[in-house]
Amino acid sequence: MGIGEQLRAAREARGISLEEAAAGTRIKRIYLEALENEAFSLLPSSAHARGFLRRYARWLGLDETALLAEWDGMPAAVSPTQPSRMPSMFELTRIPARPALPWRSFVTIGLAILLLAGVFGLVRGPWRVRSVGLPPAPTVPGVGPIPSATPTPGPVAPAPALRLEVEASEHVWVRIRADDQVVYQGLLRPGETRTWEARSSLQLETGNAAALQVRINGRPEGPLGGRGEIARRTWSR
Repeated sequence: MGIGEQLRAAREARGISLEEAAAGTRIKRIYLEALENEAFSLLPSSAHARGFLRRYARWLGLDETALLAEWDGMPAAVSPTQPSRMPSMFELTRIPARPALPWRSFVTIGLAILLLAGVFGLVRGPWRVRSVGLPPAPTVPGVGPIPSATPTPGPVAPAPALRLEVEASEHVWVRIRADDQVVYQGLLRPGETRTWEARSSLQLETGNAAALQVRINGRPEGPLGGRGEIARRTWSR
């Protein structure tokens, strides 16, 4: 199998669409399609192509070193002088700069409030009313004091019955469903630990079963499977 066939087969085996792969890798869909179709002339440059290939293979759980070695053995498919058509390898949304706070205005307003509070206190001082305690609760002969009404506590939400803790030993893609709702889908880094909770059910899907260590309610689970093996596990209350 060629480079493109290996990438496409790994993606389709995990039931991942190109849109999901683009969101997970932060690589444009057109570049992922170019890799899978081996249309390397559509990529911006050789440096971009190697970076895209390394990241896509790692995200799919493939042997990135072997794929890069196969790429290096191919004739040059991308001209090194070809101008880049994108500003960066991974197009991330820029976070807008936070506007500068008008500190001088805040300080001026604060000083004015303090000054008004001081003047109001001086004017109000001579006519200050002393606080008077509440009268004791009424009593009835032969009966103790009438207790005061206490608010009835509202219903307490049930505590989560299931707690799933996942630790990754290498880059691995996972999808988590809690109570039939997708709560996480993405790539975990080596050494990264995530925890999810649910009331009735939890489901885990991964494209590399050997890369995960799983604990449910603090109890270690057995191996989910072998390296590169797709695994789906469900825990119910």
